[in-house]
Amino acid sequence: MAAMRCTVALPDRALFQGEIAYASIPGTDGYFGVLPGHELTVSLNREGGLVTLTVGENEQEKKQFLVSAPSVLDDTGPVLARFGTGVADIDAAAVKAEADECRQIIADVQQKNDPQDRATLVTNQKRLEWCEAQLKHISGAAA
Repeated sequence: MAAMRCTVALPDRALFQGEIAYASIPGTDGYFGVLPGHELTVSLNREGGLVTLTVGENEQEKKQFLVSAPSVLDDTGPVLARFGTGVADIDAAAVKAEADECRQIIADVQQKNDPQDRATLVTNQKRLEWCEAQLKHISGAAA
């Protein structure tokens, strides 16, 4: 089995590190595949989506990660994302609670209308988008 080293990482931790046989990455024109030994590629990535890795002795096991703002670097397959989680690890109740918290912070900051709070506003808008992407994914998976 041909393999390449891959890391799916967030700014603060790795979601996955290991050998893979194939990666499916969300691009602006659909998903693109990455195989061991691939040529260096430049691609515009979607704001987010599902990264699927094929791993295991017989290339039978799949690991899936929902990510926001992914980028792929060099020929070793690192996938870097602002937000991400293993699909199996999404906790709907916790995500809903985080989304509600973000909505409250956004409302408070918008009400104050203080330019000093711009970073807080943008950060929580992005966190809310991430929560909504997770909820959309799990509601689509349940359908």
